[in-house]
Amino acid sequence: MGHGEPHARQHPGAHSRPRAEGKPWGGNGSTGRLVPRRRPAEPPTSAPPIPFDGRPILVTLVGDEPLAPLVLAQHLNAGRVICIGLPVVEWRVEPLLEILRQHGCSPAWIPLSILDVPAGVDEIEQRLGFQNGDPVIFDLTNARGVLGFALYELAHRRESVAPERNRLVRVDWSDRTLRAISPDDTAAEPLRANVGLADYLGVHGKALLGRERTPGSPSPFGEAARRLARSIPQARPLIEATHRGGADRPLRIHHRRASAHLIDGLTWDGVLEQRGDAVYATSMRAFQFLHGRWLEEYLFEIADASGQFDDCASGVRFRWTFAGEERPAGQLDVDNEIDFAGTAAGRATIASCKTGGHDVNGPLYELLTLAERAAGRSVVTVFATTDTLDRAARHRAAALGVRVADATRLPNPDTVLELLLNGVSATRSAADEHQDAPGPHAARAPRHRRRDAHQEAPRA
Repeated sequence: MGHGEPHARQHPGAHSRPRAEGKPWGGNGSTGRLVPRRRPAEPPTSAPPIPFDGRPILVTLVGDEPLAPLVLAQHLNAGRVICIGLPVVEWRVEPLLEILRQHGCSPAWIPLSILDVPAGVDEIEQRLGFQNGDPVIFDLTNARGVLGFALYELAHRRESVAPERNRLVRVDWSDRTLRAISPDDTAAEPLRANVGLADYLGVHGKALLGRERTPGSPSPFGEAARRLARSIPQARPLIEATHRGGADRPLRIHHRRASAHLIDGLTWDGVLEQRGDAVYATSMRAFQFLHGRWLEEYLFEIADASGQFDDCASGVRFRWTFAGEERPAGQLDVDNEIDFAGTAAGRATIASCKTGGHDVNGPLYELLTLAERAAGRSVVTVFATTDTLDRAARHRAAALGVRVADATRLPNPDTVLELLLNGVSATRSAADEHQDAPGPHAARAPRHRRRDAHQEAPRA
């Protein structure tokens, strides 16, 4: 086959025929084949124009912690909330936008892929389309990488021109504070936001399915949870008997005489009943309560009674959700459960409760995994257990960022509340003082250091 044969086989009028206007296909001048016609590139997405209503405009980066836009929109009473971020985080955006609409905001999403800071500054400024007089607050809580630097440069440029109309802020989750990050402004103010558990899970792509106890709900067993927490040494034989037994069988309690006072109190609360010389749980619910649910309810009752949590619950069940998903009728939800969860000023606390007989490593890593899946990086994680953790276990938990409420701390409601609310303990237990006391070798260290310093003095 020669080089001229393909041209000989072409339609006689292939080169002379004009292309039809509006047709998506056109002829190729060299081969005569129909190829798709290039359409003009669409302009990049920008924030839709919304009439100014007197409220500030919030520009925020969506990243690892999607809660910041929602908390700041409430705190600042923002009218427009413009979320920007990399396309890879787009799956987080739609739940966030929907919740922002429910709170009376006008949200928008602008995906950006930039390679260098100067070009990124120009592109962000073009896509935002702000006028110099617009009051804008730039949230840099999730500012990382090239996109974060570009947004900071743009915000700093606008602030230098009109500082009264532009602010640079970030959320400090450690103490629930909004802080200015401008070199000329060090202002800080407490966060004012009320985020429920449903919204909190929603911005992280979860759906709240149900909870055992909600704020204001009474306990079916009166003061039983607090009674057990106050008497953990006497409660251990009873808890162990529950783990060994069943709901319809008598509880074989070792050293029953030492726990007699506690048993009488739980009988008064409706948890136990005595049939002759045997002790039974009054119902399946009472048996589950003794088996471990009492510790979940104890944390919940402390948080609920304090009035410092915006929302809290025990036995929280949730599942993953995806934008646009359609669940077939009759399909069962695959759900996860959190023993305790609460929100206060935009920050969440989740707790895992174990009533003895567990290796500490498994529950700690399980709690961390659950926290990352359910509540993001700002969450306070608490591990509550009826055991007394040794020094190595406490240090392991501290290295993982998990707060511990063990048998030395559980009896004090004020200590438990501080752990749940802020992740810190206002008071130190006797076990803390004993475990952190210096050993016999620590007292000799200063003498060695002083001798070494004295020997080095002549050389200096």
